[in-house]
Amino acid sequence: MTSRQGNRGSAGNNARQREHFLLYHIIAGLKGERLLLALMKDSCKLCAGILTEAMNGINSKLAIAFICVLGIIAIFENGALDQIRQRHAQKIATRIAQEQEQASLQAQQQQREAATRKDAQDAAAAHVRFMAMYVDTGFTRMSGTKTIAVVVASEDGTRNSVVSDALINRFKKEPVQLVSSFFKPAFVSDGLFNDAFVNSNDLFNRLELQKSLDGLLLAQEKVQYSSNPSLQNVITASMELDVKTLLIGSQAEKQTWTFTAAGAGFTQADARAQAEERLIKQITNDTKMTLN
Repeated sequence: MTSRQGNRGSAGNNARQREHFLLYHIIAGLKGERLLLALMKDSCKLCAGILTEAMNGINSKLAIAFICVLGIIAIFENGALDQIRQRHAQKIATRIAQEQEQASLQAQQQQREAATRKDAQDAAAAHVRFMAMYVDTGFTRMSGTKTIAVVVASEDGTRNSVVSDALINRFKKEPVQLVSSFFKPAFVSDGLFNDAFVNSNDLFNRLELQKSLDGLLLAQEKVQYSSNPSLQNVITASMELDVKTLLIGSQAEKQTWTFTAAGAGFTQADARAQAEERLIKQITNDTKMTLN
């Protein structure tokens, strides 16, 4: 065999190997995107080798195979590129959707946090107004001394300062600080006194009494009127005063007392005034009540 024939035989073998390699990639490319990409990468080199050999006349059939294979490669390359573009577009769309969803969730969380802060601020402001309406927020207690607020409510739902002063005078020798101005008139007129009289710890907590007081001295007046036709319709006022002490934070009343008195007059006001005057005398002369 001559050198030229040997070269031709070697070229033919190389052509067949490349043809088989190309067909293998075509078949394998049907199984997955990675092989299609490999086919796309090698196709230029293979096609250049096949075309060179075909032009040299080594294998005339190889030119036909080259054209067919080139067409198949083009089809698969276009399909693979379309798939890559579609998947890339889907990834971008998915990422954008995720980013938008994350941004929406963050915005919602920020709105909830802002609403929570606003609610807390509104609640704090409402609490400040509530405190200012019913107690003296500027009150300062005496250091080292028990502080007791004194409140007396009349039968008409108003604060009774006359009886309150009588109670303070009665206990002025006790080693405590008695304060009649700690609660404002609205404490009685708005009905909070009634809740305090039954020992409402919830009310005490809302008013933060534990920060200023050790206890309460509360008294509630009740009056009933009657007239006597045989005595020119003289009106009689029967008055009862319930007194109790409460320790802030305690679940029970510490002490209770009851005073009764009657007064007479031609009007309810006169009869009531006389009954209350007699009641105050009883408080002044009492020796049983104590805050210890």
